[in-house]
Amino acid sequence: MRKNKNSLLIDIGWCEWVAFPALKIPAIEAEVDMESRQSILNVFDFSTFKEGEDLMISFGVHPIQNTNEVEVYSVLPVKTRRLVNMAEGEREWCYVIETEIRIGSLKKTIELTLVKREDTTFRLHLAPKAIKSLVRVNPQKSYLTGQILQLQPS
Repeated sequence: MRKNKNSLLIDIGWCEWVAFPALKIPAIEAEVDMESRQSILNVFDFSTFKEGEDLMISFGVHPIQNTNEVEVYSVLPVKTRRLVNMAEGEREWCYVIETEIRIGSLKKTIELTLVKREDTTFRLHLAPKAIKSLVRVNPQKSYLTGQILQLQPS
């Protein structure tokens, strides 16, 4: 008996909770951006340095929407740099890292483009392309992989 490929896909909505274990981010709200070709993480206070032959990036993330009270810092190797078209029509060179994402029961290594912009509602814009063979997006629903308690800084 053949399994239906679509029955193996995880259903996600236009907004979901995701985690990045290597970034020490247990939960961050992601907007699933159907128009985007790349997943974007909004960061602050970043700097690069060499560690042996590797270019490393140190950066901070405010994982909770509408507040800068909680800060999470990470250091990872840079995979590449990419020219990104910003919403204002500007183009900017941004660093790209590779890290594991967890969304519902899904675990996958994806590329994240780091952008120094914190004036957006969502700190993470997830491109379905990054996980396209594993998910089915329902743009009329949200939090199909589950809710978590509203995060509040302590």
